[in-house]
Formats: sequence, C-alpha cells, structure tokens
Amino acid sequence: MGKLILFGAILARLLAAQTVDLTILHFNDFHAKLKPTQGRGGAAHLATAIARERENCARCLLLNAGDNVQGSPVSTIYRGLPVFEVLRPLRADAFVLGNHEFDYGADRINDFLAAAGLPILAANLLTPEGALFTGAASVIVEREGLRIGVVGVLMDDLVPKLTTPARLGANKLLPALDTLRLEAAKLKGQTDVLVALVHLWKEQCDQIVAEIPEYSVVVSGHDHGGMTKPFVVDSRYGVRLRANASELGRLDLKYDKSARKIMSATWRIIPITTAEYPADAEVAAIVDRWEKKVDAVVDVPIGTNSADRNRDWLRTWIERVMRERTGSDFAHMNAGGIRDVLPAGTVLARNIWNIAPFDNLLVTGKIKGSLIPDFIRGNSVLDPDKIYSVSTLDFVVETMRSPTSKFRDFALAMPLDGPLLRDVLIDWVKQKTTIE
Repeated sequence: MGKLILFGAILARLLAAQTVDLTILHFNDFHAKLKPTQGRGGAAHLATAIARERENCARCLLLNAGDNVQGSPVSTIYRGLPVFEVLRPLRADAFVLGNHEFDYGADRINDFLAAAGLPILAANLLTPEGALFTGAASVIVEREGLRIGVVGVLMDDLVPKLTTPARLGANKLLPALDTLRLEAAKLKGQTDVLVALVHLWKEQCDQIVAEIPEYSVVVSGHDHGGMTKPFVVDSRYGVRLRANASELGRLDLKYDKSARKIMSATWRIIPITTAEYPADAEVAAIVDRWEKKVDAVVDVPIGTNSADRNRDWLRTWIERVMRERTGSDFAHMNAGGIRDVLPAGTVLARNIWNIAPFDNLLVTGKIKGSLIPDFIRGNSVLDPDKIYSVSTLDFVVETMRSPTSKFRDFALAMPLDGPLLRDVLIDWVKQKTTIE
C-alpha cells in the first residue's frame, strides 16, 4: 500500500510538472493612435497597462496583431515610421504585418523592420525572388522552460480588396491557412505550444481555431469590432480586441505540455483609460517629440460642429462635399475610408486628418449610365446611354480595376487624378465655418 501511495504521489508531481502557466498579452489595429481620444487609449497609457500586467505573470508574452500605422497626422506625414519608434519600448515579442503596413508601399516596410527592433512576421509574403519579405515566418520564445512558437500570416487577398497592386509591388502572397499548416509542420518538435498571430478576415480566424489543431491559440487583428468572449473549439482559443489601443487583452492559460493542450483559460479585456493608467514617461516623451512636429499644421481651428457626428453621418456629409466640389451627379465614399468620429464643438484640422488619414484623391469622371454600379447610383433610374458625372476616390477606382472585378469597365473609364480629399474637406469647413 505504501508503494502505491508513493507511486501516486510521484505521478501527481510529474503530471503537475507538465502543466504550466502561460499569459499572452495582446493588442491589434493600433492605427497610429499615439494620443488618447476622449480618455481612452494612447501609446503611453497602453505602455503603463502592459507594464502592470507583466508584474503579475511568470511567463508573459506580448503580441501585436498588425495594422499599427495609418490613422493620425504623424503617421500620414511621416509615412508610418514614428509609430514603430513609439511602440518599441513596449517590448512586444512579435508583430505581424497588417494590410495598412502597405499604405506607403511595400518598400517602406523595410524601414519599419529596422525601427521595430523585433521580429515582424509574415510567413506568406515573399519577395519576387521567393525569399521571406520580412525575413521571419515565425519566432520561438522561451519562457522558463516553455518553448512558445509564434507564426504570423496576413490575408492573401490583399490585392485588390485592401490595397493597390502598386503598393504590393512584385511581391507575392501565398494562401494564409495553407502557410500556417506548412509552418506548423516545419516547427514540429521545436516548440511546446504554437500560437498563430494573424491579420485576417474574421471567418479565417475562426477557421484556424476549428480546423488547424496544431495551433492552441489564435491572436488576430483586422476586425475592429473585437470580441466579447473567446472563440473556442476543442480547448483551442481565438481572441481579438477592438482597435485604436482602446483595449489590452490578457489570456491566462493552464497548459499541458505533454498533451499539447490548454487545460483551462481565462480571457480578460482591459480597457485602456487615462484615469486608470497614467502615461509612461519614456513613451510619452517620444509621442510628444513627434506630435510637436505636426502641431502647427493640424492643431489649427478651422470651424465648428453643431453636434456629435458618427461615421454614417460623416459618410453622407463627405459625399455631399464631393458633389458640391465637383458638381457631380453621383458621389461615393467607401465606409472603410472614414477612420474617426467628429465631436461637437471646435473643429481642428486634426479632426479632419483623423477622419481621412489616407492620401486619397477625389477623382471625377464622365461615365455612361450603363457602367455606373448600383452601389453608386442607389435608387436612381439611369439612361444607359446618357453620360453622368461620378465622383469617388482613386483608391476605390484602383481596387475595381482588377481583372476579376465586375466593375472593371467603370473603373477604367474613371481618371486617377484630382485633389486630396482631406484638403477638400478642410477647405469646405473653412468656407462654411459650421458643420450642420
């Protein structure tokens, strides 16, 4: 009996030794929100939250799920680079490329790699010669004897849905999920746990959790709406947060190394508020240095706004401004091009920069009625042979010039030159003085 008790005690200790704690801190879609907005977010406040959470976990990993640039004047004017300088002190263990990292052209990503000071993963992005574009498909991080493999991929339908062929260049994107499977096979025997760090459509993120069992955790970005609870299949977890540094995620795991299985998990969404998390001094100094470079351009009053405006209202307003500026019969503003709301009160040029951070051009063409897409004409009945004036963005036109687009003929009939939409909006507010 004594030997059985001793054997049971030894077995219990061995099993316990195979079960370890792991904490994954994560955020996604930072979008250059260096400063807080209405008491939420801001890089320096996010840094403080991360530091606090690190104090309370033995094995901590910090992952960034992409789309760090584009969304504020600093990023637009300096083509994204300051964002990586600001984020560097947060000491993430890995980034994954997002679609907006291509907004300044693929070559600019090389500068991001140098500034980040850590691996930026993109297992399915290859150079024309077939090499890994970022030089890293995965990273293995060891925390107190636990080998954590992190593999990064982004959406393979980047063109034409999310960027233009010119911005991707001659580089090639491989199928994201197939690449994850291949990378898992390559890392077999080298890790104790695998994490997919991805910037993908929501459906693909769920598909990884459900169909690729090699990955115990999927940390994702791209869908700005986030999640209220993890997506779980057979003890595998998928997590994602809302955008703009408004939240930090903490996933606490009890992980069985021998079974390669999560035994239990708790996911917490931590709101980043300026009241709860004072600014980290180091990060705040970097933010202030960059913001001072643009203050004179963007922190200038240009008018007033009579009420709080959400993005749907702003879309209608922008299309009205387009028609007034160009005299067009129809105007189309893509919803994804509107990146912020507009609070009531004084309107600064910064507000318009935040709403329209992309360097999109307002383009206007003379188009036969038969070529105008339904989503532009709305309920209007058009003469198919009559010529109408249509205004939209050069980005919208370029994405529809894809050989597979059913709107290709319309797009080829549209020009690609015109004024910056952002300048048109700022001029309109200056002239009207009040947005009503």
